Amino acid sequence: MGGKGGLLELRGWVPAGHWFGYGVAATADGPRRVVVLVRRAFTRPPGVGWVASLREATGWTEADRCGVDWPATEAALGTALPGDYKDIVDAFGAGSFDEYLDLLVRGAPGTDLVSWGQDVARYAHLYRPHPVHPAPGGVLIWGTSEQELTFHWLTGPPDPDDWPVLVQCLDGDWRRFDCGTGEFVLRLLTDRTPPFAFPPSAGPFPHWCDSWELPEGCGSAPAGQTS
Repeated sequence: MGGKGGLLELRGWVPAGHWFGYGVAATADGPRRVVVLVRRAFTRPPGVGWVASLREATGWTEADRCGVDWPATEAALGTALPGDYKDIVDAFGAGSFDEYLDLLVRGAPGTDLVSWGQDVARYAHLYRPHPVHPAPGGVLIWGTSEQELTFHWLTGPPDPDDWPVLVQCLDGDWRRFDCGTGEFVLRLLTDRTPPFAFPPSAGPFPHWCDSWELPEGCGSAPAGQTS
C-alpha cells in the first residue's frame, strides 16, 4: 500500500483475544513504524444463518448430505431434536470440527447419537446434579471431544430449539451456554471471548470439518423418503 497517510507495510498476528499488527506508515515526515492492537470480537453478518456461517468458517463447499432418517432417530430417542443440529448434520454429515468436536450422529460407528443417548441413563451418577434424558429436563448428549469434554442439550423447554447447551469437563464441572447448537459450534471455532474461548478459536489458521460417510443403510432414510 502507498500514498500519503497510507500503509507501506503491515504484518499481523492473532494472539489470544487480540489482533496485533506491526508495520510502516507513510507520513508527511517520512515513513514511521506503527503498532496496532485490536481486541477480537465475534460477529456474524446479519441475515446469515448459523449453518451458512459455519460453512464459510470451514470452507465447506460440498452439497448437503441429508442422509439421516430424522423421524426414526427422534422416535428412537423419544424426543424431537433441535433444528439447527439437524441442519448441521444434513450439511456436513457425521464428522469432526477442527479434530476437536465430534458430532454424534445416528448410524456413525463409535459416535452413534441414539446409542450414546440411551447409554447415558446407565451412568446417571456421572451427570449430577442434572437428571438424564428421558427424565424431565434431563441432559442429552450430542457431541464429544478427545479433549475430555462432552457436549449436551439441557432438555426441558417444549421447543428443542430453545434447549441450551451444557459442556461437561472430565472433572465433572458443567458450563452452560444459552444458545442453540449452530451458534455454539460456530462460536466454539471462532469466538475467543469468554465464556467461549475454546482452543480452536485461538489460531489464525482456517477451520475445517473432517466428514465421513455413514455405513450404507445405517441411520439413513429409506429410498424416496426424506425428513
